[in-house]
Amino acid sequence: MRDNSFRTVQAVSDLIHHVKPLLSQHLAAVAEASGLTLAQTGEAFARLRDDGFRFQREETLPLLDGLETIAITQAEGFDLAVVVLLADALQRRQVSGLMTEAWDEACKRLRGWPATLRAAVSNGLRRAAELDVIKLSKPPRDIDRLTRPATEISEELLRIARSMRRDEILAVAQADESSDIDSRLKALEDLIRIQDGLFQNEIAGVGSDTLAWEIVHITASRNSAVGFEGCTAIFLLNEIKPNAGRIWFSGYWEEFGETYCRLKASVRDPVLAAVRYMFEADLCKFDDDPDFIDRREFEPDADPLPLIPIPVVDQL
Repeated sequence: MRDNSFRTVQAVSDLIHHVKPLLSQHLAAVAEASGLTLAQTGEAFARLRDDGFRFQREETLPLLDGLETIAITQAEGFDLAVVVLLADALQRRQVSGLMTEAWDEACKRLRGWPATLRAAVSNGLRRAAELDVIKLSKPPRDIDRLTRPATEISEELLRIARSMRRDEILAVAQADESSDIDSRLKALEDLIRIQDGLFQNEIAGVGSDTLAWEIVHITASRNSAVGFEGCTAIFLLNEIKPNAGRIWFSGYWEEFGETYCRLKASVRDPVLAAVRYMFEADLCKFDDDPDFIDRREFEPDADPLPLIPIPVVDQL
């Protein structure tokens, strides 16, 4: 039975992201191991892509044999073989028993791979082990699951917050329709300029932080609101900070994922990097977690929220 949980879909999506660049490096090696010509190998990969990188037709079986040979013998193209075979294993729940040492070798090589590849394989291996699809002598380290550190992402989120125009800041200050706009305006300006976008209290509820917290969250929850981009950046900046306390983001990806993906690149990439960090660091609940509260519990007739994988951000 195919697993459509968010964690599995995300793991597969991240692995597939790396197939094309890796294939361009190792096409000849895969062709030789598979007993195919270069053209036949390209055609087999095209069919595999059309099948969602699941080995389910006879025309791709030579490719499966070739990739398993590369992985088992740890030959050239090992990284590509691990990526493709792991994506298939997560979906079909079938894997050769001869691959055990290859999975362990992949864990050992993680630190030498580029960050996005390292994180994709690390999270894929962990997910496959959780589902009892594969066995690992030692699981990947927690740090190997992270594409990039929170500090790197935070710098970009603060840049977005500080790029808010005066009219945007004023609109945010009016978000809760309070008559005391001046206090909210000052609280928001202090938050951005003096506090580096960070609420000083672990749980908002004291002084000016309360005013800023309320209007930021209101605006970040309205994708058509003026100031949505800046407030989303502030919101996420506080979600990924050390010792953040309560995490408020659960449900936001399901609700606003498509909106985040449509933002201009200079805003989109840091926002997506922050969402990915929360996913990789297990900071918030996505829809396959047992204590995630789906809105359909309260709106049984609502259409299902889209299950959108978080896109890979190669560079910030």
